[in-house]
Amino acid sequence: MSRLLHDQISGLLSDHVRYKANRIKSLSRYSKKPPEVMVKISGHCYTADHTQSHFDYISRNGKLEIEDECGQIYQDKQSLHLLAQDWEEPQTNHQRRTRHSTHIVLSMPDGTEPKAVKKAVREFAKKTFSHNHQYVMALHTDTDSPHVHLTVKNLGFDGKRLHVRKGLPQIWRERFAKEMERQGVAAEATAPIVKSSLQRTSRYHQIQSQNNKEEYEVG
Repeated sequence: MSRLLHDQISGLLSDHVRYKANRIKSLSRYSKKPPEVMVKISGHCYTADHTQSHFDYISRNGKLEIEDECGQIYQDKQSLHLLAQDWEEPQTNHQRRTRHSTHIVLSMPDGTEPKAVKKAVREFAKKTFSHNHQYVMALHTDTDSPHVHLTVKNLGFDGKRLHVRKGLPQIWRERFAKEMERQGVAAEATAPIVKSSLQRTSRYHQIQSQNNKEEYEVG
């Protein structure tokens, strides 16, 4: 074997070359931004009949499994309707409409394993609501993005109501992202305020630029 060929083979096998290649591959892999999770409040129910219709919708009229906070599975309309009646609240003298439940949709981009999304939502719901609230969840895969409809009964076991205060949805997004990562799926929950701040800054510079232009033209 010639000395030149020997040196080339030795160089390829050296630690320096191998580790450099690994570093390049690693940087390439992590340069791609993780997909964003989506958590949004999609609506509310105000009566047992309204809740019953909502259960029919998320179960596709009993064709999809509905899972509650205890892990019990419902897959027929009659059981779901009985559950909706069970969620009905006692009549009160309040004139205002009372939100009996809150509907939350948790979603991941196309290509995410649906079973991983469901497991992540199950853990998210258990840690977030099971200590004080009844809820049901249903996985939907009929769109490009696998998503779970999570419906939470607002009246808690302690008699207090669920109140989605400002900033809480972002906390939920971050929790959901962590649960997705525990399922081995990269996920991110960028705060919307960052985007809004950038938009306001950009708008400010546009206004300043326009003002400067007008002053220049007037002068």
